[in-house]
Amino acid sequence: MPDSSALDVLIGLALLFAAFSLGVSRINEAVLGLLHYRGRRLESELRRLLGGRPPGGAPPDPGAAPADVAAELLDGPLRAMRTAGRDATSADMADHPPVQRTWAAVRRARRLRLPSYVPSTAFARALLDRVDPPARAMLAQLRPDALPAHIADEIREHYQTAYDAARRSLDEGSAQALYDAMPVDHPTGRVVAAALVSAVGSGTVGTLEDGLTALPPSLAKDALTAAVIRTGGDREKIITELAQWYDEAMDRLSGWYKRRIAVFLLSYAIILSAVFNLDAVAVSRALWQDGTVRDAAVTASQAQVSQAAADGSTTANSAPGDSATTGSGDANSGDAGSAAGAGDAVERAIRSVQDASGLALPIGWVRTSDDRDDPREVPHTVGGWFLKIAGLAIACFALTAGAPFWFELLGRLVNMRAAGPKPRSATSG
Repeated sequence: MPDSSALDVLIGLALLFAAFSLGVSRINEAVLGLLHYRGRRLESELRRLLGGRPPGGAPPDPGAAPADVAAELLDGPLRAMRTAGRDATSADMADHPPVQRTWAAVRRARRLRLPSYVPSTAFARALLDRVDPPARAMLAQLRPDALPAHIADEIREHYQTAYDAARRSLDEGSAQALYDAMPVDHPTGRVVAAALVSAVGSGTVGTLEDGLTALPPSLAKDALTAAVIRTGGDREKIITELAQWYDEAMDRLSGWYKRRIAVFLLSYAIILSAVFNLDAVAVSRALWQDGTVRDAAVTASQAQVSQAAADGSTTANSAPGDSATTGSGDANSGDAGSAAGAGDAVERAIRSVQDASGLALPIGWVRTSDDRDDPREVPHTVGGWFLKIAGLAIACFALTAGAPFWFELLGRLVNMRAAGPKPRSATSG
């Protein structure tokens, strides 16, 4: 493909938008980390699914004090999600109820180290363990029909009596009686029975029906009840169905989250465009009229694409807001380490903008002067203001497309200018 000024202009614009989109993306990640936004949204969704008290609100049933299941899970089996990679332990959720004020909620999220991601299987297993304790699952493995065939009928009947008693009321005494009734020549069963005695501890272990009844009214309770009915009480099938339901709920949250993040990105794009006078019309005109600026933009673009090819990826493989999975989705970029991560993100964003500004493009504002006609000046006429607003608006919406889009487009345009991608070497696989 022959050299084309129009193609060079597109390459220059793609490079500019890629640099500023990267800045928008990094600023967005920094703000989300500082505000612990993902963790707060995930906790709010878990409380909605589990029937907990919303931030700053009253319990769903004002006449009762239902258990805070979300806090129990995050303080119990899911606590590892809050403390992973950290030496210090996190505070107890039960001691820090939800609050409504933004900055108080941010401080609370930082203190609690709320997770921004909970795998669906971990959620399903934790909820089922609360309703149907693991001790009950161990008891199911000790069914009398699982005894070896050589066990005498008298021993089998004695074991059946102990098993029925444990099913009716599983406590330390009945678990120990079951262990004592386990035939000595069935070592596997005695190991499981010994583990059952340790798992029961003090107190009585409730049944699955008791656990479902004690669970507060919620969407999760309805889904769990339906899963129990469909699977006939099979634990693994219940976990699979409940995890699938959780994934579907988190997919809906991800859709809402991405729409909210799009608003944030547009806000940051407007701020950057206004501060740096990112006028797409003026930049296009400068690239079209000034061959030196155009050549510099093309050279910088080629260097960027070559570096990306050498590294195997571009510098913007994480799209702005693409870690919308709060929950079980695709992303655990997380709110942890927000202070250090925010500083690095802002520094990278500033460096990208400085690189783009070094191309002698009409970026930024200058004092108005009668001696020159500079597109960086404040417009004097209605037509000038119209073009300025149009140029800034185009830039704002271009930046919301995301850095990955512009870096990918930049690579394609550079390859088009070079008459297609470089041919593969004969020695390459």
